[in-house]
Amino acid sequence: MINLHDIVRPVIPILHPDETVLLVQNTGNENVRGMVTPTWAAPQAVIAQIQSMGADELKAQTDVSVAGEQRKAWLYSDTAAGLTPDGINRPLARGGDLIRRADGSWWYVSGLIEDFTASKWVSVHIAEQITVPQAVQDLADEWDKKHTEATP
Repeated sequence: MINLHDIVRPVIPILHPDETVLLVQNTGNENVRGMVTPTWAAPQAVIAQIQSMGADELKAQTDVSVAGEQRKAWLYSDTAAGLTPDGINRPLARGGDLIRRADGSWWYVSGLIEDFTASKWVSVHIAEQITVPQAVQDLADEWDKKHTEATP
């Protein structure tokens, strides 16, 4: 089977540079004495291509109550390393994942647009967030501290 992505991939960053984002994946919920709270995996740095959404993609989102800035992101997804980036996935009892761009802005992954995990990429719909759960911010701060200290 020919993997066309492997053929075009070297050209993509020449036209539109990749960026590294911090992906914080929702792993489900935890019920502690009747208080249900989301749980999160350790953050991971992933390669991303952030793009504007086309008219067809925006039209498809009219049924989703997402306001504000919206984009499409292609995220590198090494499924051997963990969960595929995704939005709300009720069968797996997962809420949407969150990504933080280099400028510090947070984006909520509201849904999977295209799944090319065989080529290690997924396309997701993202919406900019004003705030994120404190647990996510704490995980990101911890990740920043750990990776800043490791840099000479």
